Amino acid sequence: MASGDWGNGKSVFVTVGTTAFDALVKALLVPAVIIQLNRFGYTEINVQYGKGKDVYEAAFTPEFKKLAAELGTIISGFEYEESDKITELIREADLIISHAGSGTILDALRYQRAIIVVPNESLMDNHQAELANEMSKQKYVIRGKLDQFTNDIAVAQTFKFRHFPRSGSKRFVEVLEDEIEEAEKDKMYG
Repeated sequence: MASGDWGNGKSVFVTVGTTAFDALVKALLVPAVIIQLNRFGYTEINVQYGKGKDVYEAAFTPEFKKLAAELGTIISGFEYEESDKITELIREADLIISHAGSGTILDALRYQRAIIVVPNESLMDNHQAELANEMSKQKYVIRGKLDQFTNDIAVAQTFKFRHFPRSGSKRFVEVLEDEIEEAEKDKMYG
């Protein structure tokens, strides 16, 4: 299934990864965000909600279902999938909204997809925030915020994403390590 095969519009893939990130699901499945996505032609939203099935299902109030139907927006979700299926969803999506997991970021960059990354601030060692901040600083991703999704989605429409080297994950790791090392130096000496 190629991009756009889900319907007449564009598609969004939302992923929280393997950890619980209910706040991301809750912040996305609200009328303002669905309306904003629709404004930019996104009519298919596929949500990998992980352990947040209750949060995902709670979003579908009668009013929310009615709004989605009026907009012609199809929203589907699932708990987990095989990594090959996740990679396929990333490849097919026009926009990815994700936790700041390195695997998801790598796949989005590999397939040159627009990606908004939101660090899961509830994690113990906030490596996701460091990764998101550094990748955003380098213009590979948009560093999203839970309370600013409508703005982040608008920015993603015209953002000039920097293309990542296609030479494979080894290069990704090298660049990533270099960028994090530089960020650490900046903290120590800045």
